[in-house]
Amino acid sequence: MNRFFFIVLLITGVLSLSAQHVAVSGLVKDAQTGEPLIGANIVYGPTQGTVSDYSGNFTLRLSPGEYTLNISYVGYEKEVRQITVIDRPVLLTVELESMTIDEVIVTADMAISRETPVAFTNVNPAKIQEELAGQDLPMILNTTPGVYATQQGGGDGDARITIRGFDQRNLAVMIDGIPVNDMENGWVYWSNWFGLDLVTRTMQVQRGLGASQLALPSVGGTINILTKGIENKRQTTIKQSVDSQGKIQTNLGFTSGQLANGWGITLAGAYKRGDGWVDNTYSEGWFYYAKIDKRFKKHLLTFTAMGAPQMHDQRSYKRPISTYDIAYAKELGVNLDELRASNPRYNIYDAGITYNQHWGVLRRDKNDPDAPLERLSSASNQYHKPQFVLRDFWTISDRFTMSNNIYLSIGKGGGDNPQSSIKDTRLIHDPDDPYYGQINWQGIYDDNWKPQPPLNLRPINRTYSDSLTYASNYMIRRHNEHYWVGLLSKFDYSLSESLDLSGGVDLRSYKGIHFTTVRDLLGGDYVIDKSDTRVNYAENVMEAVKLEGDTIAYYYDGLVRWGGIFGLLEYSNNRFTSFLNLSSAITSLNKVDYYLNSESGWLNRYGFTVKTGANYNLTERSNIYMNLGLLSKAKAYRHYYLGYTTEFKPDINNELVKAFELGYNYASSRFSANLNAYYTVWENKPLSTIYSTYTLREGDPGYVEGDPDQNAEKRVFADITNMHARHIGVEMDFIYKIRYNLELQGTVSLGDWIYDSYIEDLQYYLYEGNFPPVQKVIDVDARGIHVGDAAQTQLGTSIRYEPFKGFYMNLRQTYFGKYYSNFSPEATLDESGQVHDSWVMPNFNLFDIHAGYGFRLPAMDQMRFNLRFSMLNVLDTKYLWDATNNDPYSPYSEFQDFDAESATVFFGMGRRFTTSFTVTF
Repeated sequence: MNRFFFIVLLITGVLSLSAQHVAVSGLVKDAQTGEPLIGANIVYGPTQGTVSDYSGNFTLRLSPGEYTLNISYVGYEKEVRQITVIDRPVLLTVELESMTIDEVIVTADMAISRETPVAFTNVNPAKIQEELAGQDLPMILNTTPGVYATQQGGGDGDARITIRGFDQRNLAVMIDGIPVNDMENGWVYWSNWFGLDLVTRTMQVQRGLGASQLALPSVGGTINILTKGIENKRQTTIKQSVDSQGKIQTNLGFTSGQLANGWGITLAGAYKRGDGWVDNTYSEGWFYYAKIDKRFKKHLLTFTAMGAPQMHDQRSYKRPISTYDIAYAKELGVNLDELRASNPRYNIYDAGITYNQHWGVLRRDKNDPDAPLERLSSASNQYHKPQFVLRDFWTISDRFTMSNNIYLSIGKGGGDNPQSSIKDTRLIHDPDDPYYGQINWQGIYDDNWKPQPPLNLRPINRTYSDSLTYASNYMIRRHNEHYWVGLLSKFDYSLSESLDLSGGVDLRSYKGIHFTTVRDLLGGDYVIDKSDTRVNYAENVMEAVKLEGDTIAYYYDGLVRWGGIFGLLEYSNNRFTSFLNLSSAITSLNKVDYYLNSESGWLNRYGFTVKTGANYNLTERSNIYMNLGLLSKAKAYRHYYLGYTTEFKPDINNELVKAFELGYNYASSRFSANLNAYYTVWENKPLSTIYSTYTLREGDPGYVEGDPDQNAEKRVFADITNMHARHIGVEMDFIYKIRYNLELQGTVSLGDWIYDSYIEDLQYYLYEGNFPPVQKVIDVDARGIHVGDAAQTQLGTSIRYEPFKGFYMNLRQTYFGKYYSNFSPEATLDESGQVHDSWVMPNFNLFDIHAGYGFRLPAMDQMRFNLRFSMLNVLDTKYLWDATNNDPYSPYSEFQDFDAESATVFFGMGRRFTTSFTVTF
């Protein structure tokens, strides 16, 4: 009995003691970027207090009473908070204003809460460090409303991203306000930006036309990445990570902050090496980054250099579902007997979701059976794209600033592929072979190596040598190099306390150099170049002979010049802000083809943007906003040319985008939510390429008598450039702090994206090689067809818990649905002639776990250690993350039934983990 009373007394005492101290916790962040401020001082009383941690969070345990908190951070205005502690936890959100103008934020047109009337999300470095888990940078944005990102075939750096159903060709991606989308095709190659997460200060995703003043081709949204520099505190970071495939990555980073003499230095470097989760997707890459800042008088001068030389093997083409997993295919209604009957030569089934058909083995020394086997990939990429930026930010007065940016980008590299696509008959179909399903390189090599028939018995394309062997297939390197220089100049002038005027110019000059070289003849001695129209190989075969290292197939320069002017008038008072943005741009195109020995001359296309919007702060916690815009933009470079020729297509109209958005935001210390709706109409949208087959006949351009290879049936393609689409949707995200150490986040995105096009007697052009295109006419009916290639429904939640100081756990769930497969516009009618939606992929739900522990050692108080662990797809869910409807490249292409049997796919990644150890001081 005495023991019982003692225990009760002890528990009561402990509870009484804990009740005397209440948790006061909060987050300290930059008021403009939302970036957590690490090491901010939170002080009460004469000397008592704490500092914010790596995530900007802090916790104090105080007795009930009245307190004055002084929150300060170097370079920011101090904030004072009066709080009353009673008997429940107190939660605070502290936004500190910078004491100086942030030149990067001004240049980059970053959106600001309760001021900028657009939908946006800030992704801070702590989230990137906790959740990226070795993936490409866009993958972390799958928790952002309206965003869908995949790794496509699974190659390192091959990610793609869509926002509101618009692919990344129609998104603006910028680093410190400098555009990085390819000037010819608008694509973003994320392998070129490996390691950028090391120096990311904050990443902002603006959905819709966005807040950028530039005349950018931003239909779906803008991704703006700000890098660290002089505005950050001094810090050195060393990080080592490894994943479940054994891929390692080593990171080093240093930021000096602002030194006494006005200088600032930021340096970073990384190295990665290892296998990907897909078979034969090895990658190796380096990353380097250097930023030098110098403040003097009224100027901040910044020089930045960054680059990421890398190589990685790829998985480029989708395959039928049964190729990967028979059981899963049957669940989706695939009839295996029908497949086998339609193409009995193709018997690759159940190879696993990591299957990659783009590799095989080769023994080059046929006379030595013990010679080593060489692993050879048919899809690999090597590239290096350094970028250099010189920026001068000039504070002319308290009311007038100017930013001038000169930048240079140099791209070198390309991809290695076979000259002719590897047909399914060249795969190994023997299930007992250890390389079942892989490329039979040995068969190709042996065919190239074997002795040839006498000259008089050979086809015309092989009549060159009586002793040398002709390579029927071989490896080529597609070089895609560029030189890109630009000037971005912007001013900002305060007309009055409530009225600001800003504007500037955006000038760019781009030269893309595209050519192909013979890389590996695979046992052969020579090939005949039949694409060089300057040479008649039927009459003089000697001039068309090419050896390893020679240029072959094509060689041309793509020239693009861009001149833009923009202006913004902004009104702001305590509760109301509004803006009017006008911009105009001229795009000039030219093509110099060294194989066709011709030049297109310059073609000018004009575009413009008109955007306006307003924000009204209803209370201290809530605001509403709206924006609308009209965008007329030139199409991508290739859409203006007839195939590979230098002839311009007639009557190519600009794309026209009309957008409207309405939103509501609420924010308090415990709960914040953002709700918005959008309506976007896209006219004259370029759609996916049309695929077909065509056989050259006598009289056709490119026909050569006596050459069965040249005149055989070929796959050809064309462009459709004037489709109309309508995208509407609702988006919401929220965060609820249940307790000071427990928070719940959620994301909802519901879209309805459809095409609204019927085009009768559409003229288009089929083209192949450098030969003149063949004109065709079709009807395209896409009325009511849903936009494919991105999930239209997205639901996500996460629970983050910190049971004790330094330790966190985060369980994240993401659901994607209403996901229509990608399709080609000529394949919208079923057998009865009715318009038919593309195949809807199965909905899927993924769970990820992230955990970590940060700590200091008594003997090393200046150092912070972080151990992190992430497990992606915890339940090892089997799902599809990319698909093509009625794929003409499928081995079962005769099936055009808008179902799983007619589609080709990429499976998503299975369970995978990453662990890392970081030292910061």
